[in-house]
Order: sequence, then C-alpha cells, then structure tokens
Amino acid sequence: MKKGIKKTWNFYRKKEIKISIKQKLLGSYILVLMIPIILVGAFLATEIRQNMINTKIEEIESNNERIETFFLKNLSAVIRIADWIYQDDDLVELVTHRYQDTFEVYQAYGEYEMFDDYIKYYDEIENIRFYVDNPTLTSTNGIFFAESEIVKQDWYQDSLQKKGQISWKKIKDPITGKTYFNLTRSIFREKELIGVLSIAFDNEVLQQTLVDSSDPVFITLNDESLLFNYPQTENTVEMYRNYQLSSLEKENKINSENIQKEINNQDFVLNIRRLNIPKTNQSIIKVIGMVPTKKIVWEANKDIMFSYLVVLAFFALSIILLGLFIRKFNERVIKLNKAMSKVANGNLTIPEKIEGNDEITEVYDHLYQTVQSLKQLIEENYQHDIQEKNLEIQQKETQFKVLASQINPHFLYNTLEMIRMKAFKNNDKEVAEIIKILSKLMRKALEGNLKEQPLSEELSFTEMYLQIQKLRFGNRIEYTITQEIQEDYQIIPLIIQPIVENSFIHGIESKEQGGKVEVFVLEKNNELIIHIVDNGIGIEEEKLQKLKLMLETEGEANRIGINNVNQRIKHFYGEDYGLDIESILGEGTKVIICLPIKQLSKHKGVGENV
Repeated sequence: MKKGIKKTWNFYRKKEIKISIKQKLLGSYILVLMIPIILVGAFLATEIRQNMINTKIEEIESNNERIETFFLKNLSAVIRIADWIYQDDDLVELVTHRYQDTFEVYQAYGEYEMFDDYIKYYDEIENIRFYVDNPTLTSTNGIFFAESEIVKQDWYQDSLQKKGQISWKKIKDPITGKTYFNLTRSIFREKELIGVLSIAFDNEVLQQTLVDSSDPVFITLNDESLLFNYPQTENTVEMYRNYQLSSLEKENKINSENIQKEINNQDFVLNIRRLNIPKTNQSIIKVIGMVPTKKIVWEANKDIMFSYLVVLAFFALSIILLGLFIRKFNERVIKLNKAMSKVANGNLTIPEKIEGNDEITEVYDHLYQTVQSLKQLIEENYQHDIQEKNLEIQQKETQFKVLASQINPHFLYNTLEMIRMKAFKNNDKEVAEIIKILSKLMRKALEGNLKEQPLSEELSFTEMYLQIQKLRFGNRIEYTITQEIQEDYQIIPLIIQPIVENSFIHGIESKEQGGKVEVFVLEKNNELIIHIVDNGIGIEEEKLQKLKLMLETEGEANRIGINNVNQRIKHFYGEDYGLDIESILGEGTKVIICLPIKQLSKHKGVGENV
C-alpha cells in the first residue's frame, strides 16, 4: 500500500516539474528574445533605411562608372583611328592627286583599303566619311567631294576653325539620312587643308551598354544635345526635358558628383559624371543617372517591412516548435548522452536511428550527420595528396592557356601598320611592302577559324607566303601557282601553305643556289589533286619511309607540319584522302594532296590562275 502511494506521488511530482520547466522555458524565451528584437529592430530600422538609400546611390554611381568606362574605351579607339588617318600619307596622296578619268580613280581606290579595315575590325564604328575639295574623285569608298551643302554645315565650319583639333558632334549623315554621334577633325599638311574627317559611332553598340541600367540614364553632349538615353520611352525623354541643365555649373571640373534636384515638385537624386576624353578640350560629354527620391525611400520601407514580417513569422514559428520540443523532453536524453559519449571517446559506430519520435530524435539525427561528416572528412583527407597533385597539374595547364590567350590581333595589326607607315616615310618601300604582305598573312591566319573556305583564298594565302620568301631570298628562289580547274571549290583552310613552307625549310634553304617551288591544281577521276613540287635537296629513302609511316599514324605528339595537315584531311573527308610524298635525294620532293570533289561544296565564281 505504501509503495503504491509513493509511486503515485512520484508520478505527479515529475509531471509538475515538467509543467514548471515548460512554463519557465517559454517565458524565458519570450523575455530574452522578444524584447531585444523589438529594441534592436527599432534602432536598426532607420540605419537600414539609410543604408539602403546609400546603396541605391552607390548603385547609380557604379552603373554610371561602368558606362563611363565603356564610352572612354570606345572614344579612345576612335581617337586613335583618327590619329592614324591624320598621319596617313597614302590617303593624302590619294585625295590630292588630280585624276584623268574614272578608271584611274577606281584603280587608286582599289589600292587603298584602310577605311574598310577600320570598319571591319572596330565594331564601334558605323562609317567613315572624308570630305575633300577634289572634283576629280568619285564619292565612294568613304571619300566624298565636299559639296556646298556639306561645307555650309556648322560642324564642317567648326572643324575648319579648330585647325586639326578633335571635336564631337551629333550629325545627320548625308548618305544614309540617319543621325550619329561623330568625331570630326580637319586634316592639314603644311598649313594646307586636305579635307575634313567624320567618324560615326554605331548607335546600337553605344545604346547596348545602357540596357543593364535599372534606372533612367542620359548621355549628353555639351549640356545641349541628348545623345543616348535608357529606357527609350516618351516618359523618359520627358523627364530629361524637365531636367534643367542650365541650372548646373557647366564649368564644373569635378569628374563625378551627386546632387538632389526638384523636377515638377518631385525630388530626384542625380549622379553626374563628366568624361575626361583624351585630346578633347571643347566637347563635354556627361553621363547622368537619375532616380526619384520617393522611389528609393519606398523601396527601403518595403524591404524593412518585409524583414519585420519575416522576423515575426519565424519568431511565432519558433515559439510553436519550442513548445513541441519542451513537451516531448524526457528521459531519452540519457540515450543521447550515451551516444555522444561514444563519439567523444573516438567510437564513430552508432546506430542510424533511435526509438521514439520526439525532439531527442532530431538531435540524434544531427549527431548522426556529424558522425557521417567526420567519416567523410577522414576519407577526404586520405585522398588529399592525390587531389593536390591533380590540382597542380590543372593550374599549370590553366596558366599556359592564359598566357597563350594574351595576343591581341588588333594590337598586332596596328603595330605592323605603324611600322609599315614609318618604313614608307623613310622611303624604304621594300620593307613597307614586306610588312604589308605580312600583315595580310597574319590577319588571314588569325581569322582562319572556318571549317571551309574557297580554294582561291587558300591559294592567295599561299602566294602571300611565297611573296615574303621571294622578298627574303631574292633571285635565289622562283615559284609558280597554276590551276587547271574552272570551279572555285570550298576546302578546309591551311592545307597548302604548310606544305609549301616545308619545301622551303627542308628542301630549298639548304641549297646555295636556291630553287623553285611549283603548285599545280587539277581535277582527276572526280578528285581534286594538288601538287607541291620543289627541286630541293630531296629526302633519303630510309627517312622517306619513316615519314610515310608517320602519316599513317595518328598521335598528338606528331601532330605538326605535314602530319597535322594529313590528319585534318582524313578527319574531315575520310581515310581515303590525305597526303602522299615522293622524293629523290638530290633532285627534289613532290607532295600530293588528294581531296574528294563529290564532297567538296562549290563556291560562287570561277577559279583563275594565280
């Protein structure tokens, strides 16, 4: 009887203790967390609001800085081209010469390709116009006669008055009728006017940089003309019209400033960046980003309110979860403690689950996940040395690729053109001619990323290489390129020139008296046959057999020279096609390239002998 009473007493006593703990924990949780959340939230509300306003302003500044960087890069490129054109004596000779007939003008234009090259390799350029007072020229190829309607225009007269200084104008193109943002500059030689240059920007290229802007952006010229704006809507343009530029200090030299301005009884925050354009003193370009202050405050308040709602939602959820957790809190803590003791002593073998469905189970799951993470960490440490070595190899390969990607084709072309111009000014026409051919050769090699190209272009590329060798060795070498076909077939690029190069390096350069290289192109049995023949030193029989064996073997180690050409042909057209070599020691070498005509697509036009 006494034992029964004692057991019952202990049961109710434990229950009371649990209820007391539940109440105390809930009360403590609310007191400890709710009051600090209210106090800290009230304190941080204004700070968060101000920080969000500052962040929005920094976002506008960052966007304007990005636009400024893009514009300065493109403006500098166009200025650089204008300097090259200003110093181009070939252009001066072209436009000042008095021509007898139209054919003579056509020939002169055919030899001058610089305007086309600039437009081709600089996406930011829409067109180049050079207006000259030479009625014997025809208006084409970027060179135009300065008619009276052109001469009377303000931008033309302004360029004449500035005597070679660079200006930026918004001009309606007389050819296309479209309005562009232009660089204008008059060109003189010994105080004599040669002509007036106008280089137009591509509107789409310049407009594209504004697309990523989240708020209205304007680009202005001399605080008068609106060059570009985003978004391109009537409301945005109207906003710019209300923006009174005259109220600002136009002579302000500060590169970037933030101001607050009232427009139509509405406050705006503006970031104005003035572009420091190289070699330009009288043209002012500004990037203006503007956003309503009300919008910034509204976004800040919205985010603060949302944050409060999220905090309150999580707080309410945490109270519910805590109540469930406390209600199920019982003696299973002991089993959890035993499992934790095993892990603390280094024994990571514990059951995946324990019986029951309460908060202890959740804690135990976390413990089990921790144990699994420890096991995984030990396994990862075991393989760390192998992974570290693989990472070092990958890093070295990445460094090599980064170094290999540093060559800028524009830099090479521009440098070669500068050297050619200096050689031409020094009356060294032979060096100038070599550089000109080399520039075309490099441009063709760097652009040769197509799967196929016309046979005529491949032969033209090969002839440019032969011309350089001819200039290098003089009368020591001779060459001929002959075609016996009427169709200009499409073939994969760079399959003739590497063979011709091998003929020079391994066949002719070793002969004191020089030699000759001949290229024949013909059709035979529905196949395109190309012979490259030289009268060089030839190849020994044993070495010739090894070379033929190498052509039949595909391997990365030998993928250079003729083997590279042979493997590319086989990969593209099949194993039945490729290279064959014939050689007699002391007499010369012949390389035969075989391609399938049925699989070769035809190019428009008729092939001609080179």
